[in-house]
Amino acid sequence: MASPPPTRSRVLQLVGAVPFSLVLFGFWLLLSPKRDSFHLGLGAATALVVAVLAARLVAQPPALGSTARAQTLRQMPWHRFGRYLPWLATRVVVASLEVAYIVLHPRLPISPRMVRITARYPHTIARLTLANSITLTPGTVTLDVEDDTFVVHALTDEGARATQDGAMADRVALLFHSPDEPTGA
Repeated sequence: MASPPPTRSRVLQLVGAVPFSLVLFGFWLLLSPKRDSFHLGLGAATALVVAVLAARLVAQPPALGSTARAQTLRQMPWHRFGRYLPWLATRVVVASLEVAYIVLHPRLPISPRMVRITARYPHTIARLTLANSITLTPGTVTLDVEDDTFVVHALTDEGARATQDGAMADRVALLFHSPDEPTGA
């Protein structure tokens, strides 16, 4: 049985949260039109608080690397998100157009479905990424995640099939596995 990891002091937790808080603050700067000192300070403080609170999620076992020193997201190949996010954005735009067509169609051609998909991931953050990616795609909502099973509501048969085809699950699996490991999705 492995010994529990040593607890980190509050100062080390804050220092460890700085890189993530900088990313969050940068994102906040992109989205916020306010640039006065009050709002900049509020954005920076909020980014730091979220980063400290998210540290618990990042520390969830198992580690994302295959080495003994792997610590959850520290060995995550972040460059892979550079390919995933444009792909996801394309899926969101296409699904948005499809949902707009459905809503504007006089007969409202919906066929709501509940589907279950199974995707095996090594980490909580991988499951969270898939669940949020599905929910971000208009016409689909992740209702429940239990272990490797995702319950998804789809507005149409096409949306249900697109969710079940496994393309998104495979792409998320590639984010969290090294190329030589099987994805298991």
